[in-house]
Amino acid sequence: MASQRISTFTFLAVVQIFIALIVSSAGAIDIFIGAPGLGFNPFRDPNLTQNVGFENFSNLNLSYYYNYESNFGLGPSTDISGTYNGLRVKSNDLYGGSGSSGKYAVAYKGSEIKLNVRRTGRTGLGYFGLYWAAIDDSNWLEFFHQGVSVYNYTGKDAKKLVDEHGWRFYGNPFFNTWTGFRNRNQAYAWIEFHFNDQLFDEVRFGDTDDAGFESDEHAIGYFPET
Repeated sequence: MASQRISTFTFLAVVQIFIALIVSSAGAIDIFIGAPGLGFNPFRDPNLTQNVGFENFSNLNLSYYYNYESNFGLGPSTDISGTYNGLRVKSNDLYGGSGSSGKYAVAYKGSEIKLNVRRTGRTGLGYFGLYWAAIDDSNWLEFFHQGVSVYNYTGKDAKKLVDEHGWRFYGNPFFNTWTGFRNRNQAYAWIEFHFNDQLFDEVRFGDTDDAGFESDEHAIGYFPET
């Protein structure tokens, strides 16, 4: 199991503050959290600009998909793509979605989402990001490479990261009222994973309770050296 390095970044400047570093023989994973209120990837690493795409589900019907192919907005000539299985799509609401309108993905207990990713000429990718909405302790992510689990991350981990950076992540920033942010009891954040010396070819999303794992703006990509 890979270890992790956790960093923060801002929209206006590439500011990286390493909160924790744990070294293992499996290498390290950098985990970044975006500035509060951002539902998309605000951290444009120069090495990622040409090598990352996004899936925001806006072109899909409100339905359940067993085999949805995505080029992540990069067009038919891209060298990266993915296939979703068990994908449930909902309209943006208080609990999910990057924006006040649009659509998002949700996984419930017993109905995980599987995303298989591909890159031409390689066995996997090294970058994944998502807008994680209404974070629950019971949410979980797991990364695989060639059938072997290489890293897992839970909603409890995400909330710990959020709490280290203040209360502004709490409440849906896209559903404002005169009383302020709605659903103040839950956190909303852009979180991304940089795999330094490990690739992945599958990401699974699930929930151990009936709370639901709401996410949007799934981003996949790679660094030139990988």
